[in-house]
Order: sequence, then C-alpha cells, then structure tokens
Amino acid sequence: MNINELWRQRFQLFWREVRTYGKYIFNDHLKFVLIFAIGAGAYYYQQWLATLTASFPTAALLAALFAVILTVGSVQTLLKPADLVFLLPVETKMKPYFAKGLRFTYIISLYTIAIAGAAAAPLYFQQMKPAVSSYLLILLLFVLAKLWNLFASWEALYMRDDAVIIYDRIFRLGVNFLFAYFLLAKFSFFYTGSVVGIMALYLLLLHGKAKGQSLHWERLIAEEGKKLMLFYRIANLFTDVPALKGRVQRRRWLDWITALLPRERQDAYFYLYIRTLLRSGDYFGLVLRLLIIGGIVVYVLPFVYGRFLVSVFSLYLIGYQLLSLWKHHRSKIWLSLYPIPELHKKKAFLSLILILLGASSFILAAIVGAAAAEWSVFLLTLMLNIVFSYGFTYAYCSKKLEALT
Repeated sequence: MNINELWRQRFQLFWREVRTYGKYIFNDHLKFVLIFAIGAGAYYYQQWLATLTASFPTAALLAALFAVILTVGSVQTLLKPADLVFLLPVETKMKPYFAKGLRFTYIISLYTIAIAGAAAAPLYFQQMKPAVSSYLLILLLFVLAKLWNLFASWEALYMRDDAVIIYDRIFRLGVNFLFAYFLLAKFSFFYTGSVVGIMALYLLLLHGKAKGQSLHWERLIAEEGKKLMLFYRIANLFTDVPALKGRVQRRRWLDWITALLPRERQDAYFYLYIRTLLRSGDYFGLVLRLLIIGGIVVYVLPFVYGRFLVSVFSLYLIGYQLLSLWKHHRSKIWLSLYPIPELHKKKAFLSLILILLGASSFILAAIVGAAAAEWSVFLLTLMLNIVFSYGFTYAYCSKKLEALT
C-alpha cells in the first residue's frame, strides 16, 4: 500500500465534495447577504469603536477571542469507517499520512487567524496603540501557538479515557488565554516565557503518556464523521445531500408543547412538522443557536438602528434555515397515504414558520427593549419584526416552497 497515494486519493474525493456543494452554498443570494452583513457590520463596528474609553478591557476581550480560535479544531484525517479494518494492520506506516493531515489542517487554520487578526486590528490599534511590527509579531506567535494546539490535541487522542479529551481542551483554552493576554496586554517577557514553558512541558507530558500506545481508531473515525456531517448539514440548507444522516433526540422537557397540539385529521402535517422540529438536532439546535447569537448581538450593540437591523436579519436567518424542514420527509413514501390534500401540508408548514418567527420576534424585541430600557423601542421592534415575519412567510417562503416541491 502506498500511503502517500492513499492521502492523495482521499484528499481529491474530499475536495471534490467541497467544490460540489460549495457552489450551492456560496450562490449569488448568499453572496449578497454576506456583502450586506459585512458592510453593515463594518459600519457599526466603526461607530462602536468611537464610543470606547481607555478603560475598555481590550486585551482580555481579544485574548478570549484568540484563545477560542487557537483551541478549537483537530487534525483532519479523512478516515472512513472501513479503515478500522483495513488500515489498522498498517498503523505503524501511517505516519506520513497523518503528517499530511496535520499540514492541511494547519494551513486552513492560518486563514482563520488571519481573518481574526484583521478584524481585531482596528480595535487593538485604537486602544493599545502598538507598532505595526509588534502586532504582526503577536500574530506570528499565535500561528506558532496554533501548531502547539494541533500537536497537543493529536497526542491526547491516544488516551483511552474520554475525560482526558475534555480536560485537555479546558487546559489548552486556559493556557491559550493567558498566552494571548500577556502578549496583547504587553506584559514582560517573563510572563509569556513562563506560559511557553508550561506549553512545552504539557506537550512532553502528553507525548510521554502516548508513547507506546496505539491510535484510538474509533475516536478518530467518529471525529471525522462529525466534521463531515457538520459540512453536510450546512450544505443541506442549500441543496439535497443524500449522504446526510439525520439525528433524532427525545426531549422530554418539550413534551408539553406537543400535548397542546390539536389532534384533528387536517392538522396531521402540523403535528408532524412540530415533532420533527423538536426532536431533530438539525433544526431545533440551529434555531436555538441563531436566536441566542442574535439576542447577544442586539443586546451589546450600542445603536438602536443597528439593533433593528440585526433583529430582522436574525429572523431572516432563522426562517431561511428552516426551509430545509420542508424536504425532511421527502423520502418517506408512506406520507402519501395521508388522506389529506397537499394544500394542508403547505398551510401547516407556513403556519409553523410564522409561529416560530413570531415567538422569535417577541424574544428579540424584548431584548432590544431591555437594552434600550424603553417600552417604545420594544413596541417598535416588535411591530417591525412581526411585519417582516408575516411578509417573509407568505411572500418569500410561499413562493420558495413551490420551487422546492
């Protein structure tokens, strides 16, 4: 077996899938939304910078940002379930294969650091007033710290105890925060050097414990499967992904919602879509995350008009992502046995979208009103959100469903 040829074949298959689904994800519609979001974000970012005082914790905030970026992620191995049988006997010869995976992951992570560094530059230069060379040196040290994180996460994968993986991430997150904070806050070299010493000792400790142990193939394959399913879920929001495997999870604490639903025959599709939303991790978790992120952003924004904009944009994202729920049961032929007209199916789906957007509208409006401490702002935001939700549901979604049917 040629290990280098195996990586080349795996990488070609992986890149082919990325390009295939990438052209659907980054369509003209999404590009327009991204350009609009980036432009609006840059404008309000500039306005926000003008309101900051010298006491603002710039170093701590940016240290937390870079600590997360440095900590998350693991080596891309492109392993498949069958490798547990066919590649296990040649584990001792797989070092060049995994080295290529580490190199590929590291190169991709450099783009993330570069984007974060460019976004943080206006804030850091305004508050800390460093030399350009000093900031570039800090980013270079972050690049080296990312390599340490990838090596440490790889060595931790040899451990059989799953708790070690959790402890490793928590420890690296704390170390990365201290490392970034000491650099950004311009502490003396003694503090930064001490953290670097801890990083070196920790990596040596992990390497010593991993030495002589075999790879945890089940964990590697499971991690790779999670990454692939995440990519498929994102792509499934824009086009059909046959390889996507849905996840179903019983959430007993939400049973009271289904208990309130009507049980008439014409409401069968409404009940089905509610059940799917509550039990599927692809939809429930997505709506919850978007609502939390949108709520945080509208609360921290210091500008009322910016809060209005982000509130409506959050509703748009929630509604747009939920459109894929329409196709969730397309492969279940038994649904065609329902003695219910197709019109009831569309009506049930649109009703669900409107209810979810209406509830999200109230929550976001309440957050905006609490941030502004004015009832008038709450009422104005709620009115704006409801008008948008209704128009989005019956003007945009209704036409979109006809194209998806």
